[in-house]
Amino acid sequence: MNRPLLHFGVAFVAVGVVTCLLAGCAPSVKTADTIRLLTHEEFHLPQDAIDDFTSRTGIEVLVFVEKDSTTMVNLLERTAANPIADVVLGIDSLERRLVTEKKLVEPYRPISADRLDPSLLLQDGMLTPVSQLAACLNRSKSRYDAVPRPVDQLPEPGDLPLRAPEKIDDLTDPQHAETAVIPDPLSSRMGLYFLVAIERLHRENVEGVVPWPKFVEEILRWGVEIAPSWEVAWFSRFQPSASVNNTDSRSLTWGSSGMPAVSVRFLPELPDEVDVAVIDNGCVKIVNYAGVVSNTPNRRNAGRLVDAFVEPLFQYGVPDRYGSRPARTDIVRTDAWRQFGVEVTAIPVDEWRIGPLWEVWLLTWKQIVDAVTAGEEPLAPVVEVTLPSE
Repeated sequence: MNRPLLHFGVAFVAVGVVTCLLAGCAPSVKTADTIRLLTHEEFHLPQDAIDDFTSRTGIEVLVFVEKDSTTMVNLLERTAANPIADVVLGIDSLERRLVTEKKLVEPYRPISADRLDPSLLLQDGMLTPVSQLAACLNRSKSRYDAVPRPVDQLPEPGDLPLRAPEKIDDLTDPQHAETAVIPDPLSSRMGLYFLVAIERLHRENVEGVVPWPKFVEEILRWGVEIAPSWEVAWFSRFQPSASVNNTDSRSLTWGSSGMPAVSVRFLPELPDEVDVAVIDNGCVKIVNYAGVVSNTPNRRNAGRLVDAFVEPLFQYGVPDRYGSRPARTDIVRTDAWRQFGVEVTAIPVDEWRIGPLWEVWLLTWKQIVDAVTAGEEPLAPVVEVTLPSE
């Protein structure tokens, strides 16, 4: 049975409901046998797990969908006095600090919390981790393979393979920059995770480190392409198996450690191999959380739904188009994950430091992109001269 799905991203629906809430009237969708779940388009919701929850409890789940984690949290904040939902799902690491500081959720410990990855659990218990994402560079394998030739035959100059990139900083190499496509952080959550990753590697005001704005300007001038969305970057511009001479496609992009597995999920049967490799360097870990919304009149059932998010059925189905992984450590992996999933060293982002900063970084990103697009000359470096004391 399909659950009711309401998109608050549609202007007239959002305005109508929010106006009603601000006026103090009760939401008409709430009944004694329903629970309201607020999530967003970029979080994969395992429908079979929701159906199972309803069949076991008799509680209908009304799903409200926002565009992304930010718009979802903004709606939650605007309606805090009269909650729009009982449970929120899909709060990522970038929004966690705001949700906690504003007390938009209430502390809750799910029944099976001990099955979750201990490194993901929060001491304050305000949010429950439900999935994790290792965001990394992905590259083509075949693009960097040498053209087959006899052992006693010297390669032609054009047959020499491009050295495979090994880290994010390789984007400053013109040969790699002109083969790379990155989703725009202004319109893509995955692109925003790329910005977080390069800021971690290229902090500003650190001696001996190229600050990230200068790094971004450099890779753009060398030819890194900015795609309007992650879907365009991955499914259109990134073509791993394209010919080496195909200059109209890209062989290096930003994805996750799960993308080799995700890339085969729609095939009727698994292939022997995939032409996608994950670069295990500079990866960042993003956690997605769920929580019981503060001031909900239905806290008991809200807790039961959060419990369901930690149960095996939900956790098994949580890997989404981005290649996320469940928060539990005892879930049997899918065949695709067992064959093509990649373990990487992903560094957790500093949620408390990044929380107030990433929106400012986006403004700087836009200024840099606009300047490069307009053909403006890069700013000359500032040279400070220290005169010897007399």
